[in-house]
Amino acid sequence: MELNKNNQSKNRGRKTASSVLLAGLILCTLVIVIFSYATSNHIISNATAQNTPAKKVLIVTTSHNILGKTGYPTGVWLPEMTHPFSALQNAGFNLTVASVNGGNVPIDPYSIPSNPQGTNRDDPITDKFLHTPADVAIINHTVPVSTINPKEYSAVVFPGGNGATYDFPWDKNVNRIAAAIYEEGGIVAAVCHGPAALLNATLSNGQYLIKGMKVTGFSNEEEAITEILIGKKHVVPFFLENELPKHGAIYEKVYVHEPLVVVSGNGRLITGQNPESATNVGEKVVEILKGGQAT
Repeated sequence: MELNKNNQSKNRGRKTASSVLLAGLILCTLVIVIFSYATSNHIISNATAQNTPAKKVLIVTTSHNILGKTGYPTGVWLPEMTHPFSALQNAGFNLTVASVNGGNVPIDPYSIPSNPQGTNRDDPITDKFLHTPADVAIINHTVPVSTINPKEYSAVVFPGGNGATYDFPWDKNVNRIAAAIYEEGGIVAAVCHGPAALLNATLSNGQYLIKGMKVTGFSNEEEAITEILIGKKHVVPFFLENELPKHGAIYEKVYVHEPLVVVSGNGRLITGQNPESATNVGEKVVEILKGGQAT
């Protein structure tokens, strides 16, 4: 009789152990299923994000290479191109570099870091650009602005350099691209002398793009310092501080060679005063393209 009770007790123990084991297996299976589902969804989400085309950004430089009648070489002030380029490239945007005429971009020699007589000797961003063959190839083989379809781009950046004052304002394709990208809801940005590209950019209603907009650009005081360094006056066709207001803009500035970025048009018009503002302009374009606040 005692033996029978012991057997019954053992059977109940075996059934309890089996039930616990079965419950554990069911729980394990459920965890694996849930984890697999979550992982699968995560992979699909990442794949979808990776398959989303990066926004395209256009950078347009001058093609003018001689400073008026001085005989001095000029062109783009290189860090005004390389700093926004670096910020946008690091953010993963798809970049196109164009110039007024296409082909090789003229570079102001005083903006090259290795030039001992230049004023841009401590610039690791530009130095890295010049030591990256793929990047150098881009500025040696730029696209002519006449071939650009502005509807393909979410933003355009106009770097400066004295050369920009000679060709930007009067090039119909520069004007067309700036106005079209702005009217399509994109961002138009310019640095230092780059706002020369905005002077004659005209919207479809016949109004200047910059009318009523707060903007900045190379100041009269900064122009005066440049004239002293060159040893000649009236080396550029006009001063932006004087010309921008003539087309309805509200000009702003800070002390010479202090960075200033002015954002107007609900975040779609971004201007920088001088070379020192180039990085900030690039970063502001990145921020707004990624959905940041237009402040």
